[in-house]
Amino acid sequence: MSIQQTISQLANQCVLCGLCLPHCPTYQVFHTENESPRGRISLFKALAEGSLKLDEAMLAPLDHCLTCRACEKMCPSQVNYSRINHLGRKLLTCGSKGRQIASRQSFLQKISEKLLLSPLLHPLAKKIALMLAPINRWKKKTFFSFYLHEIASNASLPFSLRESNFISNAKGSVILFKGCSADLFEQQTLIDSVELLKACGFNVKILNTQQCCGAIKLRHGKSDEMLSLAKKNIQTITPLLADYHAIVSINNSCSGQLIEYADLDITHSGIFADKTSDIIAFLHQQLKTTQLSFAPLQQEVAVHTPCSLINVLKEEQLLYDLLELIPGIKVKQLNSQFCCGAAGSYMLQYPQVSKQLLSDKIDDIMQNKYQLIVSSNISCALHFKQGLNQVGQKNEVEVIHPVSLLARQLRGKNKGEG
Repeated sequence: MSIQQTISQLANQCVLCGLCLPHCPTYQVFHTENESPRGRISLFKALAEGSLKLDEAMLAPLDHCLTCRACEKMCPSQVNYSRINHLGRKLLTCGSKGRQIASRQSFLQKISEKLLLSPLLHPLAKKIALMLAPINRWKKKTFFSFYLHEIASNASLPFSLRESNFISNAKGSVILFKGCSADLFEQQTLIDSVELLKACGFNVKILNTQQCCGAIKLRHGKSDEMLSLAKKNIQTITPLLADYHAIVSINNSCSGQLIEYADLDITHSGIFADKTSDIIAFLHQQLKTTQLSFAPLQQEVAVHTPCSLINVLKEEQLLYDLLELIPGIKVKQLNSQFCCGAAGSYMLQYPQVSKQLLSDKIDDIMQNKYQLIVSSNISCALHFKQGLNQVGQKNEVEVIHPVSLLARQLRGKNKGEG
């Protein structure tokens, strides 16, 4: 069946009830039918069937979609919107249409994605960021200077995993999937993830040969490139799985993508997906039987629940259960009615839309005077840091991965412990 036929068939499952509209973040921003899931499905269907010519008025709303998948979770007809969207984007990448899509990406977005997908460039990026750090100190409110500052901050936390660190009486071993962005932006999360996994009795291995999960490519309609990355990951990691308990991913969006490898027509993709677990779910399972104690924390902690955790993995409650293992903690849910607007590199492509979607969450932080925010998605965490930086609250509000908070309390070093 052709892409056009598949899109048309999937789109026909939508009964146009409109129940998705109140849950769509871009519909709340633009208030137009084309900026809703129902509208986009109709546009992709018309494009696939050749009844509508592509123009700017049609392209913009299709490209504005954050792929948060909130519409899927509540759809009574169980329409597979994400597949329609991915196939539709692939259709749009053909010929001149593809050039139109590519031209919508900002220079910063293109260079950022190129850097993320080129691990060999990461050491050079860190050196440049550290060199420019002194003159970048007062200019962190622009996107470029902010991310340069974040890379420099992480470069001061060199991460290494030596064989000598392995424990002899471990109950198993896991492969830690760090994704594209951890090297540059989340060194502390890597360090803390290894510490917690070891505390649970597992040896940890990080493969230098692991590739991007492919989510970035899929977002741009480059499904063939996503398949290539998936194939490399599966071919590299699957032969090792007999000796490993699980593939543990530290980023919710990567976890969702890796688990959905099961839907790909690649040998052993199902085995790979079955062995994959998000670190939140993995720790939740292991801490049930591991006698670890955490230092008390007499503090309100605001939890941001990423779309990938809610709508793809459907494991948001596990995050709250984990945090409540910390005695005295007061867990508060941050405004999560809509996507925060990060959506990978979307925040670089459409900064104004992204900023508008983040604004109610920043308002929530300011009004309640939260000083500690946890988010299990690296892109979302960066987006929050940038938003807080813009309003002069970067140093007053800490944004960290929940794993880092758990590791901190495990060490008993937090200044707020009781």
